[in-house]
Amino acid sequence: MVSAGILGRAIMASAIVLFGVTAMSERGAAQATYSYTGNPFMFFSCGPNADDTATMGCSGAPAPGNTLTSYTATDHVTATLTLDSPLGPNFAYSDISGLPGFSLTLNDGQQTVTTPIGPGQGLFGFAGTDPSGNINQWRLGINTGGALNGGIITFNFTDGSGAHVFDQGVLACCDPRVSGNLAENFSMAGTWNGAGPAGSVTSLIGAIANPSLQLTTGQISSLTDKLNNVLASIQAGQDKQAINQLKAFISSVQSSVKTGKISAQTGTTLVNAANAIIAAL
Repeated sequence: MVSAGILGRAIMASAIVLFGVTAMSERGAAQATYSYTGNPFMFFSCGPNADDTATMGCSGAPAPGNTLTSYTATDHVTATLTLDSPLGPNFAYSDISGLPGFSLTLNDGQQTVTTPIGPGQGLFGFAGTDPSGNINQWRLGINTGGALNGGIITFNFTDGSGAHVFDQGVLACCDPRVSGNLAENFSMAGTWNGAGPAGSVTSLIGAIANPSLQLTTGQISSLTDKLNNVLASIQAGQDKQAINQLKAFISSVQSSVKTGKISAQTGTTLVNAANAIIAAL
């Protein structure tokens, strides 16, 4: 259980409460489109914390079983970033919101937010790329402002205070001012379209070790081995073999869910990610 003073205080100050940002005007049609798909949320609002100063985020407590959140076990962040021109290789991580044609749309399964932003709203628009021109660092978010102070963010960047990797959706924030209605995950970066199936597999391998999935050391080792085999097949151009290996991975996860060795939510996260890779092959 974590405190979504995550939103209320610590993260809220740096992630959802965005300040000093002015509204942007609409621009012409973009020539470069980047699409992001995040992993399913793992933490969900579950009421005020002990001293009623923030909203708690509980692991494995989605709707409809948890009536204090609207977010379900399959909800996740998606993003579409458009620009008049591609960022290009080795684009230094920086604010791109002023580049020609900048447009950002975010969805978290419960709401869609998009630029241009209005009065009282806020925006994060930072990104950088690797030598192949794929986005490898980003800090993207839109705050809807108003009494409910909602919004959506996806972060994967490193600064002087360390790495910041999380996705978050907020319909209302936060106790005690309003009843928090939010969901998030940590250290489980999703993938951008340019990364391809191999990049998605690599991302999933990293996500498996995330403590929020509550996998045992043995499970992590076994599932990682399976995914390393998938990665090797993709890199060798053996897509059909990779698909069969992913199906075996899914079958293994589903079997563990049925026997209670893996939680239903973790199973959903892993199966959805594997199916997305299959669809891309």
